[in-house]
Amino acid sequence: MARIAVNPPAVGWSLTIPPGLWSTLASHLFRDGEEHGAVILAGYADGPRGPRLLARDVILAEDGVGYVEGTTGYRALDATFVRDQALRARDENLAYLAVHNHDDMLYPGSVGFSPTDLASHERGYPALRQITGQLVGGLVVTPRAAAGDLWLPDGTRVALAETVVLGNNIIRLRPRPAETADADQHWHRQSLLFGSAGQLTFTRLRVAVVGLGGAGSIITELLTRLGVGELILIDDDRVDKTNLPRLVAAEPDDVGKRKIDLAARNARRANPAMRLTLIDKRVEHPDSRAALTTCDWIFLAADSHSARHWVNQVVHQYHIPATQLGVKIPVGVDGRIGDIHTATRILLPGAGCLWCDELINPTQLAIDMHPQGEREAAQYVPEVPAASVITLNTLAAGEAANHFMFAAVRLHHHNAEAASVLHQPQSRDRLLQTGRQSASCRFCTTTGDLGKGDDTLDGLVQREQKELTPNRLPI
Repeated sequence: MARIAVNPPAVGWSLTIPPGLWSTLASHLFRDGEEHGAVILAGYADGPRGPRLLARDVILAEDGVGYVEGTTGYRALDATFVRDQALRARDENLAYLAVHNHDDMLYPGSVGFSPTDLASHERGYPALRQITGQLVGGLVVTPRAAAGDLWLPDGTRVALAETVVLGNNIIRLRPRPAETADADQHWHRQSLLFGSAGQLTFTRLRVAVVGLGGAGSIITELLTRLGVGELILIDDDRVDKTNLPRLVAAEPDDVGKRKIDLAARNARRANPAMRLTLIDKRVEHPDSRAALTTCDWIFLAADSHSARHWVNQVVHQYHIPATQLGVKIPVGVDGRIGDIHTATRILLPGAGCLWCDELINPTQLAIDMHPQGEREAAQYVPEVPAASVITLNTLAAGEAANHFMFAAVRLHHHNAEAASVLHQPQSRDRLLQTGRQSASCRFCTTTGDLGKGDDTLDGLVQREQKELTPNRLPI
């Protein structure tokens, strides 16, 4: 298989589109080689490299009705269609992006607005911006490239740095392919697989690990040695003696230390250049939640229902992919061992919702949200420590890291939505499992929190102008 050209993450404004919405848009635009149109309505959020637009809905313009013969150009969105979507953008505080496609046969991998396109922007966008009170702009795409012209309410006009399409592979569409230098020799053996651009991709990513126990300590080690540029480590727990066999490079005198400190020590040993943020708090704490919303990827290695809920919320509300990994070792009171399995669940916006898959228990979530003493008092049956073995944690962590690795550099064979993987090591079976989605889910649908973000446009622009960093705790 030939290596696919990879665009490393860019600095500046970006648009992120979840897999379901991209499939709808691409099927409409690229179906016959002709030009077609649509509108994307998007929420706002801060990001690891600049402000982000989060595609919340795609409204297709029907040929001859919503997308018609233009008076000054080839084709254009109908005035009534534009008005209806602009009013919705105003009412729901969403960005408005007019979308059309170009043919990429002449300049493969590149795209730009025509002079006619730009002239139409200058005629129409000032008034449209005034009507909506929101960011308005245009997006032109091909299957391999995208360019955007963004008009902010304060009169600022900026280019879109990249359009990120989420799926089994993370596709970064730019106006033209990125120019990258050769990778550092430290990463030479990996670059033979990823290419220099692929290795640079890892260096520019910000990844969070929630839970630094057995699986979390292993995934941290793997991410560090892949060359991920920044890690956010979230865990409020401390090491006890029973943890030592499962924590990477743990030593007897580590008992009583914070688990995040052990993980950070290992990360610095493997890659001294790595940027680290340690958050010694539970995932529902505001510091933890704020940090999660500005990541490129999240690994959920904590098994509490509150951790599942909040990571699931971030995935869908902020368009940040995540991987849940865990191990189930059922041991009965009589010592009988049940069917052992490891789970690696891929969570993508608009798909793979933990609520839809009934993996979050509302009662247990309510208990988890209370202080520790109240949580313990609410348990009718005292908690019994679960069986745990480092080799099984390694199986789950390796599967999770490999999926992330291939997604980041576009090495998966298929771009379709990712299935979760269940390993049954006793029988050596490997099963694929597709997540469920309820049409009425308030987390993972366009009628719920999908792509809402939580930033107003004004707040986002003010932070960008002041060059403020997210509310994190660097060390």
